[in-house]
Amino acid sequence: MMEERVNVIQPIKVALIAVGGDGGGVLTQWIVQLASRNGYWAQSTTIAGVAQRTGSTVYYLELFPEHAIPIKDGKRISPVLAQMPAPEDVDIVMATELIEAGRAIQRGFVSKKTTLIFSTHRNLAIQEKEKPGDGILDGTSIFELARKYAKTSVYANLKELADHNKSVISATLFGALAASDALPFRVDQFEETIKEGGVSVPTSLAAFKAAFGIVGLSQSAKEASPYIPDLKPASFEKMPAQTKSKKFNDLLIDIKTNFPENTHAVLYAGIKHLIEWANVAWAKAYLNQVKAIQQVDVVFPNKHNQLTQAVARYLALAMAYDDLVHVADVKTRGERWDTVYEQVGAKKGEIVKTVDYFHPRFEEVYGFMPVKLGKKLEKSASAQRFFTKYLDKDRRMNTHNVFWFFVLYSLGGLKGYRKKTLRHAEEMENIDGWITRILAVVSTNYELAVQLARTYRLKKGYGDTYARGHSKFKLINEFAIKHKLVSEIDVQVSNLIDFGLKHHESEQLQSQIALVEAALETQSTTYLK
Repeated sequence: MMEERVNVIQPIKVALIAVGGDGGGVLTQWIVQLASRNGYWAQSTTIAGVAQRTGSTVYYLELFPEHAIPIKDGKRISPVLAQMPAPEDVDIVMATELIEAGRAIQRGFVSKKTTLIFSTHRNLAIQEKEKPGDGILDGTSIFELARKYAKTSVYANLKELADHNKSVISATLFGALAASDALPFRVDQFEETIKEGGVSVPTSLAAFKAAFGIVGLSQSAKEASPYIPDLKPASFEKMPAQTKSKKFNDLLIDIKTNFPENTHAVLYAGIKHLIEWANVAWAKAYLNQVKAIQQVDVVFPNKHNQLTQAVARYLALAMAYDDLVHVADVKTRGERWDTVYEQVGAKKGEIVKTVDYFHPRFEEVYGFMPVKLGKKLEKSASAQRFFTKYLDKDRRMNTHNVFWFFVLYSLGGLKGYRKKTLRHAEEMENIDGWITRILAVVSTNYELAVQLARTYRLKKGYGDTYARGHSKFKLINEFAIKHKLVSEIDVQVSNLIDFGLKHHESEQLQSQIALVEAALETQSTTYLK
């Protein structure tokens, strides 16, 4: 006897993956209200991420048609719905950022029953930001994976559309959802949901319609527009013929007179950076340092001034190191407040409260002292104990407050004093040693000299970040000088720099150097004459 097949009605399963500030909760509420007012029973759950940009939040919804809910004793029986998404069993997956779409695919949420909707912009994760070099993940492959695993892919730069309409990405994602035809609701029902929400209705509707139009157009063409990364490598600005400042123009004349044309752009960027950090005199000192390298580069005309370009680039960063003065200066600039107001959407005249976080280490405290006093404190165990007991604490400064703003503003104005500090003396000593090593090897191995110049890229930031970078810088410099006569040692140094930029801890680099040195010992090594 044949069994009678029962037609089981399944709920519509929706997973939204969002990070802090993307309005995931609002979008979830909109979808629940949209379904509830148009014949569906809706349930939503939230699986929170670890923290801001270290883990995304998953909002999961199931929508069940009310006509299919059985009635007992005149009452509907509440359907039993899932509280979290199951792999290969989600009808709609929405992601507020490109890499989050990739993570949804990785977690198995996307299958041939899934409509995948995502924004192509990037909101960098902590793992990307913490890399000393370029840690940005390549999102291009996600589009190929989306085509491979999803039933339908719908995407656009929804963040850009939201910003253009002074809204948030939840509104543009809602518009993309409407355009995808993945839910059994009309566009006017989507719009009515926004209106009934009563919050930022004009801007939310404008963003919704913008996304609906863009995504609807690409859907009708049956092909989404090609992905163009919104994060591109930085490039140097072309040096102008002159500026309004006479002192600045004198520096431009110096560059044009004493340096070849293919170094002008990097030198111009360098002097701008150093004037901002200190003054014109400091930028002049920078040019004088680079001249010594350029005079050596003249002997190698076929190298096209590679060494001068590399030293000019990293010497500017070395001479404008991050310290308490620089950090305080940046935090009290007018453009910083313009950025804060823009990010939170505040209007001119409104009060925005800001809290800045500080946790200076003992090294930064004695490094900010005059040279003699700093060296004395550095060796003082009692000073270290006092700092640990009373000062080694997190500091949260309400910089919207006049007192704390004045404290930071005053600290940022100590640009003249910083040259008397122990930290400054140590940085200048590091620079002198670095330049000396470059000049020592350039006559026998030009390529190694260029790589030694690149090692300064490892040094950046302040606090623990600076300590790790300086340790890596020192390790690679010692390795390079130790093996300077080994043929093609510049290739090994270049690889070690790339390794150091990709890996966080200096111990990882130290282990890698040990492996390279072991390989050099076991191989038949050729030495330069």
